[in-house]
Amino acid sequence: MSGYARTHAAATPAGLLTLITWALYIISIAVLYYPNFLASLLLAAFFGLVACAAVAVNFRYWRAAVLLSSVVYFGVYATRVIRMTGMTTTDTSFMSAVSSYYRILWQVTMGMFQERGTIGGLAQVFVEYVMPVLAIVLILLVLASRRQRSGAFGR
Repeated sequence: MSGYARTHAAATPAGLLTLITWALYIISIAVLYYPNFLASLLLAAFFGLVACAAVAVNFRYWRAAVLLSSVVYFGVYATRVIRMTGMTTTDTSFMSAVSSYYRILWQVTMGMFQERGTIGGLAQVFVEYVMPVLAIVLILLVLASRRQRSGAFGR
């Protein structure tokens, strides 16, 4: 016996944040895009569900699943931003187009509050502003946490 009880993944800060983050992401895209879901968002949501399942069942490699879900999310997010800015970069630099994208995004967010109410507006805020930050925090938490090692001498 190793002499200690292994902490359940959901009891760790990274595990708990994974469950909360991906649940809110899935709810937010359901509110924003029902009934016409974008395939890229469904892909990110699928990997988020895989990470949640890994945390819930205390899978030995749950940290890898959380990192994978965050990397897939950033791939989807970067693709969306690049595609949106690509539509406006006819005679401007890429950085100028990205800056313009985020300036216009505030107007889109305000429109979501007007068109879909508070719930739709908050879902838009979560998907566009909060989720990228939470994905970075998840990556940092997972990388900072260490898996407890078994054995009498910590090997």
